[in-house]
Amino acid sequence: MANQVLKSPLGLILWALIGATSGLAETAAGTSSAGLFYEASGSGEPLVLIHAFSVDRRMWGPQVAAFEDRFRVIRYDLRGHGKSAAPTEPYTGYQDLRGLLDEMGIPRATIVGLSAGSELAINFALAHPDRVDRLVLAAPGVGGYPVPALPWFAPVFEALGAGDAERAARLWAETPIMALHANRDAAETVASLVMDNWRLWTYQRLEQPLSPPAVDRLRAITCPVLVVVGDRDLAHILEIARLIADEVGGATLVTIPGAGHIVNLDAPEPFNQAVATFLGVP
Repeated sequence: MANQVLKSPLGLILWALIGATSGLAETAAGTSSAGLFYEASGSGEPLVLIHAFSVDRRMWGPQVAAFEDRFRVIRYDLRGHGKSAAPTEPYTGYQDLRGLLDEMGIPRATIVGLSAGSELAINFALAHPDRVDRLVLAAPGVGGYPVPALPWFAPVFEALGAGDAERAARLWAETPIMALHANRDAAETVASLVMDNWRLWTYQRLEQPLSPPAVDRLRAITCPVLVVVGDRDLAHILEIARLIADEVGGATLVTIPGAGHIVNLDAPEPFNQAVATFLGVP
């Protein structure tokens, strides 16, 4: 909306006169020196949103709308996703995030991650505890956790073996981990995001793990932590959520009935309310 307003001279005048009181939030965008594309909107305490594997920053639309009037909301594309550069050499996601925050002049932030985004957020909190105010871990993964065999992944793997990355992405979009249960209207959005990012299936995996792995270091996290999970998520994700809640001192676990893995889109209102309560937003 803000970008549309700013396209005309009249829009610039209107923005100057009423933008600050109308609830509109101007969006700034850029690319970090590591090739990470980001968008920032709103003002106040920094709130960084890290998306799941196979989608991109746009999955956070309902959360940007909900929080940009109280926070400086930053969302970015992980390497190989969205508008960010593809990986070409070994890297770590947590150092990418540190570099982005450094370039944006952000010393500390609240970090919100979903799935692989949560795994990255945990790694960042362990590697750079002085940079994290609070953590929100949605449908969390955690480095070093033994993921069980997932039979429904076999067709995706076969498509990759045949060199058909687009088919692999399409099959991935149909797997249980990407399914929406409570908000089926958003299913098309999820599928579209996955297909927009089909090229990531062609990239060599160059991200390096945190060592020692996070699963053995959860008790070292001392910042406030909220864990949010849908009760229709995969069994091992529910186990990880409980593990984090048990291991991290003072962590809060919120389980949203009827929601699956992409919990921020499957149940946006309950998800936003849980996060708002954690952040102390009335």
